[in-house]
Amino acid sequence: MGVHQAERGVALLRIVVGFWILRTALSHLIWTPWPWAAGYWVQVVTTRLAEHALDHPSFWVRYFIQQALLPNAAAYTGVTVVLQLLAGISLTFGLLTVPGAFIAALLALVGGILTHYQGDVLLGFYLMQGVAAIVCMFTRAGRRWGFDAFLAGMKSRALLW
Repeated sequence: MGVHQAERGVALLRIVVGFWILRTALSHLIWTPWPWAAGYWVQVVTTRLAEHALDHPSFWVRYFIQQALLPNAAAYTGVTVVLQLLAGISLTFGLLTVPGAFIAALLALVGGILTHYQGDVLLGFYLMQGVAAIVCMFTRAGRRWGFDAFLAGMKSRALLW
């Protein structure tokens, strides 16, 4: 397999993962003057956080959920949806792929920590999302079929991607 085929494969992985994250964000998004989480989604996440606060096997995760996330559930949900939107746009279009992949990896890490005790299906989903994001980050996958190819010529911003 040639280098170009491998680059195309990683670019396809980036687009699919980015589209999946973007689709999820758009389904939970409303547009006020800025993008934010819809009210129904805040209620769903608050209910799930309350379940995690009761059922999670790790004391420190339960404590963090009870003390930090539940009192600020609307802010947590809104920030999560905005981060999903940013990561999804970044990965789908190959625009600033390294920061977008880093955000996607962090979202996968948080999701995995919150839901790992609920079974292998959720853990597997977050594991695959996180690994795909890390692969996109280290291979700079936006330089093939993405806007990062145009930005690569700018030497002053080379650290961003």
